[in-house]
Amino acid sequence: MFSHWAYILVGHNNTGKTSFQRDLLWHLCGRRYARLRLNVVTAVEHPRAPKGFLSIFTCNRSFQEKRSEYKSVEYYFKHFFKDADVCILSSHSNRNAATEISSVIRILKRRCYNVAGVFWSNAFDRETKDIAMLPWNEIMFVENPIRRHTTEINEQLDTIAKHFSELLIARANVQ
Repeated sequence: MFSHWAYILVGHNNTGKTSFQRDLLWHLCGRRYARLRLNVVTAVEHPRAPKGFLSIFTCNRSFQEKRSEYKSVEYYFKHFFKDADVCILSSHSNRNAATEISSVIRILKRRCYNVAGVFWSNAFDRETKDIAMLPWNEIMFVENPIRRHTTEINEQLDTIAKHFSELLIARANVQ
């Protein structure tokens, strides 16, 4: 791979960020997790993944949910973050999130990652619109309509993760 990407999933609680990560690992790595562990690198096992797309990092929980443990963005990167070919991070969009995300973007770019903001239709409010203005390399918008039933929600997130996994594989073939 010529370029490494970090995708920051941005949205308030119950947007689908954690389930999306779990489903993404199923589609890329063939691993089905009931509960996703924090800050892990997983080997990519997809049959169409190019040889240079070996690993994916997933944080699982939003930075803000673990702030007491992570202490600061700098501390998080020093003690918890692990480099991989593709990284998936997660952030809420309220309170101090814009400042924290800005720091995350800066640190990732210093590590030579391209950084994409991934915004969700079911959580695109005033705060996330402001966060979209940060210095991203790319902005992505995921259609994730609100559903009432757990089965519908899970199926929808799985479909989104499948499409996203295909995007990552296609990108890895040319970047």
